[in-house]
Amino acid sequence: MATKEKKDIPVIIDIPQRPNPPVVIAFDETPAEKICQECYEKTKIGYRYGGGFFTPRLKSINHLEVGRSKIISNPFLILAEWLYVQYKAIRDWWQQLKKKLFPRRDKIYGHHMDSQLVGRITFAKRGDLHVPIHNMRVEFWARTWWWQWRKLSAGLTDQDGYFSLPFDLRTARSWKNRKVQFEIYQTTHIYFKGDEPVSNYALFQVTRIPKSDLVGMSYNLRTIQLFYWEYRTETPVPRVVIKDHDWDAPQYYSQGRTDAMYEQMMPVELTKVKHLDQIELAPETITLQEIQNDYPLNLTGCIEKKLPGYTRSDHWFGQRMMNGMNAAHFLPDKAEKDHYWVKYFGACNYEVNDEYAFPTAEIKFKLKSNGLPTPVEIHLTGPLNAFNKDPWQKHVFTPADGEKWLQAKRVARVNGGLCTELDEHLTATHLNTEQYAIAAYRNLRLSPVACLLLPHLKEVVLIDHTADKILINDYIPRASAMTANGCGQRARDLLGAQDWKGWMPMRPISDAHKYAKAENLFWEMLGDYIEDFFEKNQEGIRTYWFEVYRFSTELLEHGVPLYHATVDLDKLSPEERDHEQKRLEYYAAQYRLDTSLPRMTINGEVKALSPITTSPEYDPLKPEDMQNLKDACRYIIMMATFMHTWVNEHQYEDIGEVLYSCLGLRFGDKVSGVMAPESDLSIAPDLTRSTQMMWFSNLLSRTEYGFITRDEEGDINPVFSRMLLAKKEAFAKLGVNVDDIESRTNI
Repeated sequence: MATKEKKDIPVIIDIPQRPNPPVVIAFDETPAEKICQECYEKTKIGYRYGGGFFTPRLKSINHLEVGRSKIISNPFLILAEWLYVQYKAIRDWWQQLKKKLFPRRDKIYGHHMDSQLVGRITFAKRGDLHVPIHNMRVEFWARTWWWQWRKLSAGLTDQDGYFSLPFDLRTARSWKNRKVQFEIYQTTHIYFKGDEPVSNYALFQVTRIPKSDLVGMSYNLRTIQLFYWEYRTETPVPRVVIKDHDWDAPQYYSQGRTDAMYEQMMPVELTKVKHLDQIELAPETITLQEIQNDYPLNLTGCIEKKLPGYTRSDHWFGQRMMNGMNAAHFLPDKAEKDHYWVKYFGACNYEVNDEYAFPTAEIKFKLKSNGLPTPVEIHLTGPLNAFNKDPWQKHVFTPADGEKWLQAKRVARVNGGLCTELDEHLTATHLNTEQYAIAAYRNLRLSPVACLLLPHLKEVVLIDHTADKILINDYIPRASAMTANGCGQRARDLLGAQDWKGWMPMRPISDAHKYAKAENLFWEMLGDYIEDFFEKNQEGIRTYWFEVYRFSTELLEHGVPLYHATVDLDKLSPEERDHEQKRLEYYAAQYRLDTSLPRMTINGEVKALSPITTSPEYDPLKPEDMQNLKDACRYIIMMATFMHTWVNEHQYEDIGEVLYSCLGLRFGDKVSGVMAPESDLSIAPDLTRSTQMMWFSNLLSRTEYGFITRDEEGDINPVFSRMLLAKKEAFAKLGVNVDDIESRTNI
């Protein structure tokens, strides 16, 4: 411990001595906690960009790249892009004008409904051809020679996808009509007028029908197959098909979301491009520290400037593991009271490269009298250098190890950052939410549950598709030990540990456990909101229970197998068996997975998700089904909002300083490997990865949009916003601003 004490100034912080440069601690008159709070306020992310007309700009979110994003920098191209935007604005204005001049009135024309338009709608993708699309809105329209619209009929598909639209044959064949057409509509958004939800329908497909073919008592359109919210077949987890982000996706970003990304990210993008050019043309003219300095200051960087060594101390290490980005789960030690374990499982049996280390890090903490954890042991299992690749070698470090203890904490921080990014952020929120989003958009239309869930599920499939390109296939394989295949394998396993049934928020282990207390507070408030919604919408939910049934069925059919359900522990070596049993125990606690629940087996796989219902119609004799639906909706919204917000909002704080915590330490060419001081840049990310990492941490934390209380797009239930605002002071005491809690997972 190295501290300078002053009279009446409490300083209870352990600062390890670090060479290169030596640690100098000077607290002046301000306690460390106050300095940390000042740095938090100073580095808190906000909107600061105010570019001019001819400043470079990003074309859209879909054009982000880890290297050089597709930005428009040429003044003539900027002008051309502006003209194109104006063209679209004029086009949209003209479309709106035409709607006013030639409105589509909700009136059926005709008196004698003596004919009918019949057919069936199913999904079109191979393997889905037999799956009907129920409750799809379908309409039959005519347009006169004077451009007026006449609705001839309207209806919905039934549970088997069939439709039958009665219409007046004489009216349809009238000489006044220039054309007739069959239209299919999809539900794209839910908006709220006051407290009442309003579904927004968008035209999905048009089928022109020759008037001369309309003869007799019916006209059969036969089976219409739609490429609609299709499942991908080549991925290990449920993902949606996106053929082209800009032109052929199941949904698109709102303009407000795109504008927010542009406003917040453009300065960071230009910094990255400048660095990449300098690294390519004159790498000797730039250093890692200069790269760090060019990006906005983050929390740990700010604190280090004022309290050198503080962010590398045991005190800060425990505090951030508990209440920082990681929000780690503290598993009680089986032998010692007030001792806990945090475990970050590394390479395991996944595909990894030979450049980066990724050992399993098990950290033993002791709870101090102030309720914060302090590390007492760090166990690293796996290779720490490029020469000894024994996957089961184990190294144990304690505070008595001096410099090695400091280095072991860094390895644990880095492993924790990568595990949090892949396991907690990508899998537990993004991919977890996507599986519910696909099933919801494919099946929920008339049920009030659509109004409850869809506002929180929109756009997640879009950002996940972008993450495939820039994160999974580009950055992670070059900046960490994990390959793209390894990421997919890991995501499948970790998604197999996620289930809505029986999930509960993390149990606080002390009064200082602010994250867990905030999680519990949001979960409690969310439960009140769910109960209120179901009480008001019981009748509608029961009436359209078939949609809930199909939603539940499809989740299971496309869901991943239960974690470890296919692993035969008896066939593993003693080391592998011990490792896998540790993972199962820890993941069950971390994700509150009840392994004793009965599970459904589909096509030989024991599924991770529990069924919400197995009944196509609501059965009052099964009240547990309604409770299941409440619990599932509560869980889905929790993952898409609070759980994602916490990781996203704190990323720049904890992985915004390269030498403090990157996503991967290189083995280097020394026997010491990753057990080396921060001054050894041979194990740190290279210059390219360093600027990409800083760009990434800014992207993930800086480009948020879509908040519950701000309700930028009018799609959040006002009741939900009011309930959250009522808890504003309670959340503030835990360091959470309710206005910063996201309404959906879209970055």
